[in-house]
Amino acid sequence: MKPHAIIVAFLGLALWLNPMASRADDGITSDTIRIGAHGPLTGPAAFVGLGSRAGMELAVQQINAAGGVNGRKLQVLYEDDGNSPAKALAAVKKLVEQDKVFMILGLSASNPTIGVLDYLKEAKVPGYFSIASAPQVTHPYNRYLFRGAATESARYGELYSEFLTQFLQVKRIAILSSTDENGKNEGDNLTRYLAKWYDIKPVTRAEFRLGDKDFTPQLLQARGTDPEVIVLDTAAPEATIIIRQARELGIRQPFFGGGATVDNALIAADGLFAEGFMGPWSVPLFPDSQDPAMVKFRDAWTQLNPNPPKGRPNLFDLWSYGDTYDVAEGLRRAGPDLTREKLVDALETLANYRISEVASPRTFTSWHHIGNFQTHIMVVLGQHWVPLAWTPTHPSEILNDLKKQ
Repeated sequence: MKPHAIIVAFLGLALWLNPMASRADDGITSDTIRIGAHGPLTGPAAFVGLGSRAGMELAVQQINAAGGVNGRKLQVLYEDDGNSPAKALAAVKKLVEQDKVFMILGLSASNPTIGVLDYLKEAKVPGYFSIASAPQVTHPYNRYLFRGAATESARYGELYSEFLTQFLQVKRIAILSSTDENGKNEGDNLTRYLAKWYDIKPVTRAEFRLGDKDFTPQLLQARGTDPEVIVLDTAAPEATIIIRQARELGIRQPFFGGGATVDNALIAADGLFAEGFMGPWSVPLFPDSQDPAMVKFRDAWTQLNPNPPKGRPNLFDLWSYGDTYDVAEGLRRAGPDLTREKLVDALETLANYRISEVASPRTFTSWHHIGNFQTHIMVVLGQHWVPLAWTPTHPSEILNDLKKQ
């Protein structure tokens, strides 16, 4: 046998023994990039998935209308995870193994997101998570996992503790938190930084489940401790009910809500009861802003969603809209010869990139994949969300630790 024939035969045998060596990354064709997405369209957290899916769909429509990414159109396959870790894992496995997607766009809450992380790490499939604030997304660091718009729960703890003690000047703080990962993590981190930075212990901590409708026991427990402020580490649907029930019980203390509570639906449902409610907002503009960038977004969103429910578009529409553009920019920078490894490298170059004023800039680097640290505080005044003139000044342990890595 001639030498070149021996080489060809050897290479053929190697490819037969290792079929992955001959196959490009899944989800890439000459004219499409297939992306898998998951989020809750059913169950008590459906408002998260419905909002995040709509924002993503608008971005995909606009990106494809402008020619796609390096000549390829985005194709997104979306799975309902019902806010369940088990369903989320099954959905992601289907998307990766059956539908052969290139990457995963996580548009779900913390609970289901945690259920898919180990699988994506092992499979070395890039996962970009827009909504989940759970620390497990970025701690410990993993090359294939990115957190987009959502502020990490530990950072929320830093911000909330400083705002409550230094701006509101309160010490008697009651915490009502949901038992899901988002509510639990926010409540835990607020408790942690109140003690560590300000030597303050909450006067009470009461828990409940997402989907609960009666919060009388938790509210009476809080009232019995005579707090100066009541913190609601939960989502907007539960916060809406809690506020109304509290006022009906004669509880007049102000409320401060967690990262998923600042929503126009809360004002629409609670009316005057919502006055004075405070909470964090991590996008430069609020959905009802008259800034030209938000007006343009809102008009395009309404054209795609002509009969929206009250309170939409919301935070999740905005987060996923901006993050879909971030992913598209990473795909563009990775070049026409697209691979998963090139996408990861490209996403790490998106420092300070953002598509417009409706999205926050991303801060990814090759040594941390936390996209957003920006958060300011909003308050309901005159049935509108209004930003408070407050800027945190306490040095962030999270940012300092990242800089040391």
